Amino acid sequence: MILRPKKSLGQVFLHDKNLLQKTARLMEPEGQVVVEIGAGDGRLTQLLLETASLVHAVEIDRGLFSMLQERFEATPNVTLHCLDARRLSFEKIIDDGRLEAGVRVVGNLPYCSFVQIVMTLMRQLTHIKDMRLMAQTELARRIVAKPSTHEYGRLSVIVQARAAVKELMSVPASAFWPRPKVDSSLLEILPRPNPFRSKIHAELFDDFVTAAFQYRRKTLLNSLARSAKFSSRREAVRSQLKHFSLSSSCRAQEISVSIYLYFAEQLAMRCGE
Repeated sequence: MILRPKKSLGQVFLHDKNLLQKTARLMEPEGQVVVEIGAGDGRLTQLLLETASLVHAVEIDRGLFSMLQERFEATPNVTLHCLDARRLSFEKIIDDGRLEAGVRVVGNLPYCSFVQIVMTLMRQLTHIKDMRLMAQTELARRIVAKPSTHEYGRLSVIVQARAAVKELMSVPASAFWPRPKVDSSLLEILPRPNPFRSKIHAELFDDFVTAAFQYRRKTLLNSLARSAKFSSRREAVRSQLKHFSLSSSCRAQEISVSIYLYFAEQLAMRCGE
């Protein structure tokens, strides 16, 4: 079967053998239950299988999925799933016994759906031990960004509230086929224990952060004033800004993750959550 990358799915394949081996080592699959997102033609899957106890390989492309079936037909420690990772549910593909200890999530995620997949994973962190994800460098920088930088935004805050993040290595565009226009980065994402009290609390946090960054050029208070859900909380937030010695004219990108967590905590208490 001929490998034909699909632009519509943002497919690029890591083909550099040395970098494939290094990437596999950094993903630390030894003895782990691994969920690989975007298994492609199985090059990285093959390396993960050498030491992982079990690999759940997820691939949306039916043509590539057929290649994976042929390649791993006689391999006992791999389970293949043809599905869209944006709607991935660990509870549906992994038995409770395996989930209890937590799984390791790895993969070279498609550029076009990276953010959606990461948000899906953020909602299932109780099942995840850690993650090693390949991302377009621009997206990776947004995830690890610090306050008051151009890259810092909604994605930075939502991910960093739930996990510690860092870049493990940079991967040049030349290591992929077809060659993308940008370099990539391998990220390590380590879930934090219980950042929110409940699902409702987490949703309130996400909604607040989304409202805060909806109008980046406006002040935080003016952005909230345009939000149907948080406009009535504007004065309470103004008071909380003073508590942190922040100006009422500050913008969303000037506020740290810890302060956003505090805002959400206060809002949850007012809502009786």
